[in-house]
Amino acid sequence: MIGVYEDHGIRFEYPREWIVEEDDEGPVTTVALHAPEGMAFALVRLDESCPAPADVADEALEAMREEYPNMDAGPVLETIDGHKAIGHDVAFFSFDMTNSCSIRCYQTTRHTVLLFGQWSELDADETQLALKALQRSVADLGD
Repeated sequence: MIGVYEDHGIRFEYPREWIVEEDDEGPVTTVALHAPEGMAFALVRLDESCPAPADVADEALEAMREEYPNMDAGPVLETIDGHKAIGHDVAFFSFDMTNSCSIRCYQTTRHTVLLFGQWSELDADETQLALKALQRSVADLGD
């Protein structure tokens, strides 16, 4: 079953059983989604001050690097909701297991959007597919 988030000028689909929390701090809204089991989670961050997507993606990567200095990361360019997204695919070792992270960022006329997804090798394959589906379903309602 699919849940739909639609607020703050953005819409996306997510697994209905996931826990959704929203936090507003000035021009920044963060929607956090957590799998009920396992370690997978996603963040959708909307920043109305419109910082450069490359800067936001690099900041997220540096935060990961501070926590996991031996991680592997590779740059990624792709299109999300018709926008050119920049980001990184990250792999790191934590809690005696391999973990993966997807960082994507793009800009619309209304805000800069950061999509951050993280999962471990213990999470079911469906979890990774759910995170990818969430990313593909993102639609900006203001453009």
